[in-house]
Amino acid sequence: MSGVQFDRLAIRRGVTAAVWAVVLLGVAAFPSRLAGALKGWGSWSTRAERVIAGTWLDLAAGLLVLSPFMVLLGLAIPLILRPLRRAGWQRWGGLVATLPLGFALWVFTVTAQEVKSERGAFPTVFDLSEGGTNASFIEGMVGFLGYDRIRTPAIVGATLAVVVLIAALRRRPTDAVPWRAWSAGYALGLIATAAVVVIGQSALAQVNRFSPAALGDPLTGLIESSVDLMQHRGPSSARDLILDAELPVDAAAKGATLAGWPAMDGGCAPMPFARPLDRDREPATRNPRGTALVNSFEAVSRALFTEGDQKIAVFFLSLEGFRADDVHALNPQAPRALAPFTTALYERSAKRGEGVLTSRTMIQAGVRTAHNLGAMTCGLGTLPYNLAFIRDLQPFPMRCTSDVLSDAGFRHSFFYGSDATFDEMHHFFGKHRYVEQVSQVELPKDLPKGTWDGITDFAVFDFGVKRVAEELKTTNAPQFSLLMSLSNHSPFTTPQDLPAEIPIRIDAALKTTPHHADADDRKRLIAFSYTDAAVERLLSQLDAVGIAERSIVILMADHSTGHAYVWGAEATETDAQKSQVPFAVIVPPAFRARLTNPEAFDAAIADAQRQLDSGPVSLNDVPTLLLALLSAQPNLKALPADLRWHTLGGQLTSPWFDAGGGASLISINGVSELFAVDERGERLGGYEDSVFLKTRADRYRVTPRLIPITATLQQVMRCADGVAAQRSAQ
Repeated sequence: MSGVQFDRLAIRRGVTAAVWAVVLLGVAAFPSRLAGALKGWGSWSTRAERVIAGTWLDLAAGLLVLSPFMVLLGLAIPLILRPLRRAGWQRWGGLVATLPLGFALWVFTVTAQEVKSERGAFPTVFDLSEGGTNASFIEGMVGFLGYDRIRTPAIVGATLAVVVLIAALRRRPTDAVPWRAWSAGYALGLIATAAVVVIGQSALAQVNRFSPAALGDPLTGLIESSVDLMQHRGPSSARDLILDAELPVDAAAKGATLAGWPAMDGGCAPMPFARPLDRDREPATRNPRGTALVNSFEAVSRALFTEGDQKIAVFFLSLEGFRADDVHALNPQAPRALAPFTTALYERSAKRGEGVLTSRTMIQAGVRTAHNLGAMTCGLGTLPYNLAFIRDLQPFPMRCTSDVLSDAGFRHSFFYGSDATFDEMHHFFGKHRYVEQVSQVELPKDLPKGTWDGITDFAVFDFGVKRVAEELKTTNAPQFSLLMSLSNHSPFTTPQDLPAEIPIRIDAALKTTPHHADADDRKRLIAFSYTDAAVERLLSQLDAVGIAERSIVILMADHSTGHAYVWGAEATETDAQKSQVPFAVIVPPAFRARLTNPEAFDAAIADAQRQLDSGPVSLNDVPTLLLALLSAQPNLKALPADLRWHTLGGQLTSPWFDAGGGASLISINGVSELFAVDERGERLGGYEDSVFLKTRADRYRVTPRLIPITATLQQVMRCADGVAAQRSAQ
């Protein structure tokens, strides 16, 4: 064989090795698309079409990122490890170099699709940098890989990978060819094959049903955000991106109305957008229902509290992913056995003398816990670009409910079964005067565990109730405790203290109720029912430790989710399913029994329930309702004039909120879609995708309805930065 022929053979072998490497990478992109098809809708031919087109899309995007590494590893490894410079490496070296990259592509595409399914948006490099150093975040992401719907496609993908390896290695070469020519063939083969795949994807995308928007594109956002970071010489925080945005001069005033704030005419002192605590110093709400609702809660407060009796414990429960769609009282298609205690609360609220208030149309503020934590504590949860001010914008000065109540002498505590550093919660609570934060690090090590290997809801709630009872009995100071559940979070690990009757009850309900739930859904339903039992247990614990007569429980979910809506014979996806959450205020019978005028209390509760029943309410309104409910508590009532202010946002309950277009409320639902509702809770207009910033240009095109709030946020942060600069100069 001549030298020229030998070089041609070497180049051909290099190209062949490159093609097999690309095929293997395509196999790695396949399982996530197969998992989506098995869970999705449509005929099998349509699903197969989407699997093939989606795999091609992910392969094209993956090659844009990974092909340089495939070249580098395929050529560098035998240069470093010279014993590998043999004929064998020229046959299987490209496959070996691709295996770890293919595994990384599989993990990312699976995780990205699950994040999209649950939260409505694919992750970007900003999301990964935010959560990538947090053990709980990583454990939650890896937990997706244990889902049955992920495991089966993974087995199929692994089988295909083995087939590819066997096909590629079925003939063993006897002699090595020239390395320089082989290397050139390998590099050129990868470049040419990648070009064919990318050009083919561009051609496919001309057909609407094969476009990235139609198929879902988990990798492009990551690529675009990474390129943006490199173009601007390093990472920028979300806070930097907001401060740097250039918006019209009148945008801030419009943004203030969307946040529920007055126009900023008082400068930065004491804080931007300060509002009076006393409602008679503000105008009536634009929607008369808001003023009537706040007034009714103040009437309940007057019936609850008497002068000189300050001893009270407020338990503020935020239930992870505890959506309305799975509560029989809010969705009659869901079985009662799934959440019997929560359903009973709604039934009790319809009766006189039960001391329970509920909302049947409570609408979440944002897609993640961080958004709704900002909503339920400060009234500021519905922000552009999937921003959460507690996570993304600090320092961000606000005077929230905990600041007002702390000035009134309330002691604040927070209890959570996992890592409180996630989403910067620990910083937020510390700045807003929670004097005790108890997370997994502080809890006893022998407590039962569940999701994320975190402490279960039963154990966290038990611990929290006992701690609050100790403080209340020893200090007599009013207590405010925020307890956050976790057990109903994906991947829905079975709690170690799960009562045996719960899975039995769920299985019986699934046998008698029309549904389309699979094995993964069953895990979620068991976790959901467990959290319902945890709430019931908390109420019983108040009696057990002797503080029920001094306790008020406020219960809500942080958000709905994008998990399958399984009730009914046919699959559905409604606005209520994606955005509504339970809400209840519970005054235990022991508390009512010690009131001097229980009849007045019953009348006030009945009126407040009528107001709640009159239309939708936002989680952004919860802080205002909380302060109204406690307005007659002696400590808060005696708060000095110079401390009687706050910077709460809000929607229905704020005189300043105006969404425009006849909208009563706005929300970002459980699949990350911004939408507006009218007075009846019916959606007005279409959706706007709410996704985290991928590039700087996104500041001017993502969630356009909310973009004016960006200018309002700038005002707040510039005040904070100005104050910080003054302090450092002193």
